[in-house]
Amino acid sequence: MKKSASRIITIIFLCLMPVWMFASKDVKFSEKENRYMATFPKISAETVKNGSFMTDFETYLTDQFPVRDACIALKTNTLRLFGQRRINGVYIASNGYLIAGEEEFNEQKVEELTKSINKFAANVDKNVDVNFMLVPNAVSIYEAKLPYNVKSTQRDTMDFVKDNLSDKIRFVDVYDTLKDNVSQQLYYKTDHHWTTRGAFIAFTDYAKAVGLDTDSVDYDFMSVAGDFQGTQASNCGIYSSYDNVNICVPRNSKGSYVVNYIEKTEKKATLFDESKLGEKDKYLVFMGGNYSEVDITTNAGTGKNLLVIKDSYANCMIPMLTPYYDHIIVVDPRYYYDDIYELVRGSGITDVLFLYNVNSYVTDNSLEDILNNIPSQDAE
Repeated sequence: MKKSASRIITIIFLCLMPVWMFASKDVKFSEKENRYMATFPKISAETVKNGSFMTDFETYLTDQFPVRDACIALKTNTLRLFGQRRINGVYIASNGYLIAGEEEFNEQKVEELTKSINKFAANVDKNVDVNFMLVPNAVSIYEAKLPYNVKSTQRDTMDFVKDNLSDKIRFVDVYDTLKDNVSQQLYYKTDHHWTTRGAFIAFTDYAKAVGLDTDSVDYDFMSVAGDFQGTQASNCGIYSSYDNVNICVPRNSKGSYVVNYIEKTEKKATLFDESKLGEKDKYLVFMGGNYSEVDITTNAGTGKNLLVIKDSYANCMIPMLTPYYDHIIVVDPRYYYDDIYELVRGSGITDVLFLYNVNSYVTDNSLEDILNNIPSQDAE
């Protein structure tokens, strides 16, 4: 009798599920997962024949499955119940931290990428000061918070990169400074980025390395959000912690600037986009996100122009740099397709800062392309 009842319930569920799915309105964007969801795929003889329709349809069914969020939460809680401390690449660490694991280190790939930076330094004017800041991730700095026996090798990765850089490039090593300040919140608990405090501590190392006079500039730290739940929460489905988001603003007038977003043909007087605080990814408050090129004109009056080639870790540090350079150009190689060498020449660049986090650097597929695109008249 019980078996018959179970069969009947199962049959009813299987019959009603398609009706529920197709009667429900598709979810376009998942706030919790912070991504656009799959839409119903276009059907044609070609897509049916090559199998892409079924592949896309399976993705659509997965993304649009009713009570998807509840199912993900159930899966996560079940895994935790059975002692799992790593879910979807995220370590469930102590003190409420959700820490992304290390990306795989491929020695040949990283060596070739680092060689491209050497090529860049060799093919810009010899008076251009080239610096490289490689930032360790939380998995390395907060290693003590990880589950037992999980060890980080990012220090070794950083040493490998440093050893393969040419003597024309200054390696700004922030590892020890971050380790020395491990009692502070250097990384978000629920996101893969470092906090503004972590970035500021690294900035002080950069300032010392390149000789910036920071004594004349004071900074204000201001909290702009207290309910941030970032990518790591979305990736593992754990939403028990919240992060504060702080911005860092130069206090004196030398921090004044105009920001030109090249691809948006839009100018602003701030590097902070308050509208993003109403969205899921509140880290986007810094510069509004990632763009191919952002040009910043300041009133610093130092005669120095800086090019920052970066990933998203740089976004919260850029405002800290504004009192020290007349012109700052920020380039994200993932979206940049112009001649980087012409940009250096045409903009009178005096200083260059490569700023990447380790996980981003070892998996990068964009930087090498723009650096190896050397005009024939410049190539050594």
